[in-house]
Parts: sequence; structure tokens; C-alpha cells
Amino acid sequence: MSCIQNQHIYTLRNCQGGTVADLSGEDNYSIIGYHSHNGPNQAWIFQNDGDGWSIKSVGADKYLGIEGDVDGAGNGTKVVAVSSPFKWDVKDSDVEGVEGIRILVHGKKLSMDLSDKGNATEGTPIQLWTRWHGANQIWAPVEHK
Repeated sequence: MSCIQNQHIYTLRNCQGGTVADLSGEDNYSIIGYHSHNGPNQAWIFQNDGDGWSIKSVGADKYLGIEGDVDGAGNGTKVVAVSSPFKWDVKDSDVEGVEGIRILVHGKKLSMDLSDKGNATEGTPIQLWTRWHGANQIWAPVEHK
């Protein structure tokens, strides 16, 4: 099982682009790749309910979720901040030579993905994409002490 621990706080660094998962300060909704500045909008509390994980922003009373309904989700669906817990599966990296975690929509093969194959440009959207062996779908958790 992954190195993630229940109720611990992490920053999620993308293993391809090097940017971190950031709740945009512009709209408090978009989840984007951005340089790490250790802000509360880049810190995430992982909460396990025994059947999956919810991931809550330290800086806002919001959770990592998706735009629209889970049944309609597919390649390119945006990862966004939502008001209610959204269920994710957290797995160890399955990409050879890349250490970190894969975050998938619970029960689906849709992975949290830094778009444009891990584009390091600030503001690059984080989206869902079918699981594949790309480092842009692997996130290195950095625990806050």
C-alpha cells in the first residue's frame, strides 16, 4: 500500500512536470500545476474512510473532485475543488523508475493527470486521463510535519 497516512497533510509534486497540485487563488475552484510555495492552497489532508480516500484542501473547506458527474467522467475531465468529499483510490506508482502515488477516481481507471503530458508551465490544468505509464500521472507526496 502507498506511503500515505490517514489524516496527514501532503503537498503533491508531479513526477513529470515538477509543479505541485495547487487550488488556484484566482477562482478557488481550478486545480492546476504551480511552483511550490508551501501555501495552504498546496497542502492536502488525506482522509481514509476504509473504502477510499478524500483529499481536502488545508487552505479552503473544499475537496479534490471532478467537474460534472463521475459517470460522465472521461479523458480531459477537469479536477476541481468541490464542497463535498469525493472518493479517490490511492495506489503506489506503477511506472518503472518513478516513485510516488497514483490517484484514481474510486473504482475507475481514470488517473489524476498533469495535462499536456506533464507540462511544467504554471497554470497547467490537472485533469483525468485513462491510466497509462506516464510520469505525469504519478505524484510524489511531501509530508508536512
